[in-house]
Amino acid sequence: MRLFRYATAVALLLCAQGAHAQLKHIQDIPCEGCSYAQMQAAALSDVDVGGALVTSISTGEIRKFVILWDRRIQELPIEQDLEDYFVALVRFWHANGRSLEMNYDLASNTWRLPQQAMGTARVRRALAAPTADRPVPATVYEALQSPARMNNAIEQLNASWLARGYAAHMTFINSVRGKNISLTAGRPVTTLNFADGSKIKAAYDIEMKSWAAIPGTGSDVHGNPVPETKEDVAKDGRPVVYEFPGGITSDAYMDFSRYLFDLGVRPNIGPGDNQMICTSEVMDADMRVEVRCMGRRH
Repeated sequence: MRLFRYATAVALLLCAQGAHAQLKHIQDIPCEGCSYAQMQAAALSDVDVGGALVTSISTGEIRKFVILWDRRIQELPIEQDLEDYFVALVRFWHANGRSLEMNYDLASNTWRLPQQAMGTARVRRALAAPTADRPVPATVYEALQSPARMNNAIEQLNASWLARGYAAHMTFINSVRGKNISLTAGRPVTTLNFADGSKIKAAYDIEMKSWAAIPGTGSDVHGNPVPETKEDVAKDGRPVVYEFPGGITSDAYMDFSRYLFDLGVRPNIGPGDNQMICTSEVMDADMRVEVRCMGRRH
């Protein structure tokens, strides 16, 4: 019996150490304002077996847990690089008006920062307006379909960011020593606003020293998610409803329908419809995904 207990303890220790070493495989779980018990509950709810990194930026709490095969939960220590990252993140959240999000208008090359943060932002030099020889996307659809224009947008964003000299974000970047830290539950993001009101989010890559669009974060002027592949139109077999208050004659619908055509989806929507519901089905014969989009009035 004593030998069995020893073997079990060694196995549990190795399991905990393995999860501790494999930071990339630990799931990030935001749990704002949560107590310690609520953080444990969130980890147990989201993870069957493995690691969980639970964060509350508003209270400055970060906890790492490992869920064992018998559903017991153990807390693990936080690596110094990760702790430094989180401390810098919390400082940025406070300096940025209690928010991790910034807004950038692509067409006018201007930033819209929280009022509280305006005092820490300054313009080092005049911000150049977009030039005709380096066109940027006018819509999120154009951004996804024209890599060249999206590259121009990222270059313009990088140049504008350097010119802006936003001290809160610069301090965050300079405070982070770990280059390969992944904490998707908490990171500063910039929303790129296109001329038509659509948008996509971007995160700063510390290693590349450049902003990069975050896949799957595009949305149109009505807040509809913009799918990046045919399979994304109706995800995981669940119906997705797209809203078009202006009906089939609106610019928002026309842009979306053309985009769907390019993805290989033929929507069926008629006059008076102001919603589109899309479903998907995997065909057994060739594993091909069949997507159907039907219009309806709401």
